[in-house]
Amino acid sequence: MLTTTLESYLDDRISELTLEVRLEMLKKIGSPDSELRDTFIYGSFAKMIFSNQLNAEEIQSLLNVVIQEDYLFYGLGESGTDSVFTRSFSALVIAAIIEYDLEKNVVESELVKQTVHNVIHYMMEEKDARGFIEGKGWAHAIAHGADALDAVAKHPKLKQEDISRILQAIQHCLYQQVDYLDEEEERLAIIIASLLKHQNAEKDIQTWIEEVNVSVDSQLERANWSIGAYHTQRTVKNFLKSVYVMLNSKEVGAESNKAIFAVLEKWMYLR
Repeated sequence: MLTTTLESYLDDRISELTLEVRLEMLKKIGSPDSELRDTFIYGSFAKMIFSNQLNAEEIQSLLNVVIQEDYLFYGLGESGTDSVFTRSFSALVIAAIIEYDLEKNVVESELVKQTVHNVIHYMMEEKDARGFIEGKGWAHAIAHGADALDAVAKHPKLKQEDISRILQAIQHCLYQQVDYLDEEEERLAIIIASLLKHQNAEKDIQTWIEEVNVSVDSQLERANWSIGAYHTQRTVKNFLKSVYVMLNSKEVGAESNKAIFAVLEKWMYLR
């Protein structure tokens, strides 16, 4: 039984997993059984990756699988169905591989490029914003997608033109007019800190913050302060508060944080 095998692996009673077991893990990566999916399958993938049990070819092979149609894009566009678990936990495995590659540099440039493209596309198209689902555990598609987006945002092979596309994906998530309940805004905020720290993106982010400010204000004015436009502003405001604290804590992006504070000061009626 897969659960028994993975439990033994995570408890160090067996030292490695066979190819057959790994393939079964992939088949069941989106299981609605939260313990199997989250604790055992994802936990085992993370252990294999970060304990150097996969060689460069195996790492790239795994990444090439989980960025594809039957995994990251499985049922993309659906909402309220169990397909979300396959997409969301594929995104977590992508994040783990890219984080690993930041130190090991084993993923070829073309595959990094494809991963960046696919993760951004995923975040632009994901419609299921549920966090915790009673009886089935964490879906957290937006948060897990943000983790993958954060990982690629740190990557030294990220192209300059990808920065604006990442910012567009973040903005898309913030404008969905959903009530994020499980700290999705904070997971999205981390990406901004990573872009500033790893990609010298200060000017891009300052420009983007001003564009978001103008865009949200325009939405409110056009919609005559409708509840939908108000909720968008609230979500963006919560996001900017998180970014502000993170940038202060990490001591990066001083100029961007000045721009963020100016927006918050206005929206919170502090001036």
